[in-house]
Amino acid sequence: MESELVSGFMTEHAAVVFVFFFLAEYGSIVLMCILTSIFFLGGYLLIDSSYLFNFMDFVFANILFIDWIFYWRSYIENLFNNSSLEGLLYALNLGLKSSIMIFTFIWARASFPRIRFDQLMAFCWTILLPIIFALIILVPCILNSYDVFPISISLF
Repeated sequence: MESELVSGFMTEHAAVVFVFFFLAEYGSIVLMCILTSIFFLGGYLLIDSSYLFNFMDFVFANILFIDWIFYWRSYIENLFNNSSLEGLLYALNLGLKSSIMIFTFIWARASFPRIRFDQLMAFCWTILLPIIFALIILVPCILNSYDVFPISISLF
């Protein structure tokens, strides 16, 4: 009787540890995708609505030959420029960009096979480390040869 309780407790404890590990792993994926969408995809910023409306005018007037959309244009512009909906649009935009990044990340992770740790270490030491050292030397040389340093400090 006592061994059944102990084994049942250990099984439950192992599942809880696995769940926390799994949640931490996917939580880091979500965090990295949100940061990637903020840093590299413009974050919450939308495209300029004037470009969108000019494109809509072109499509509806020249391609679909629909004139009634011009009557609704001011209503749609006011909807985009409404400050109460602006925050919602920003949140939806950031959520959409982050969701696309999460989908891409999980899709790539599921598509490629997992490699062993020794293969990963061999790849890092034999391929990535020489590339990093080459870039550490190459990038300053290119910046110096074209005289395009991001800061105005003379090296010589």
